[in-house]
Amino acid sequence: MKTWRLFGPLTCVVVSMALMGSASAVQGNDAGTIDANGVNARSSQPPGPTASWFDRIDINVYGLAYHPDREAVHRLNLDNQVNPGLGLHYALVDDLRGTTFAEVGTYRDSGRNQATFAELGYQFKLSERWRIGAALALVESRTYNGGTTFLGMIPLITYDLGPLKLNAVYFPKIGHYNEVAAYGFYLSIPLQWWLR
Repeated sequence: MKTWRLFGPLTCVVVSMALMGSASAVQGNDAGTIDANGVNARSSQPPGPTASWFDRIDINVYGLAYHPDREAVHRLNLDNQVNPGLGLHYALVDDLRGTTFAEVGTYRDSGRNQATFAELGYQFKLSERWRIGAALALVESRTYNGGTTFLGMIPLITYDLGPLKLNAVYFPKIGHYNEVAAYGFYLSIPLQWWLR
């Protein structure tokens, strides 16, 4: 119940805006610039109407972390900065304005425990390569929130190189949910680029 009070109103507003923005973009969107392979020039994803479900999947490879408060992470034994893991990213809607997506994944977290999550998010396309947004994530790990599953908002920025995407996330310090702020870094591999 405390988790809902902390994240509830902000989460509802951001997710609603993301979904509405994505839906309106689909209604008034043209196909954009398409290259010889049928790929939208502003995204590593093919244009919405012609994309199969398989073309919308990325494999996420986690990761690294950086904790700015070095003293606190050593004291709390949260200093693991190599966070290997895997996840799946699925683009629900990918248009010229942005991408609505769902992700699931698991990784070894900063406290050396296995963390699992499922999330729904939206990223605006700032330019041909840059995306910025956030995801509403359901997270479970013994490291966070005393081991109790919780809901949190995760800011996310992506640089899309085409065959690879570079991602950075921010986990803010929020009471007992997350005792030390951290930045996370991982790669996304669009399957359409490698399995054509």
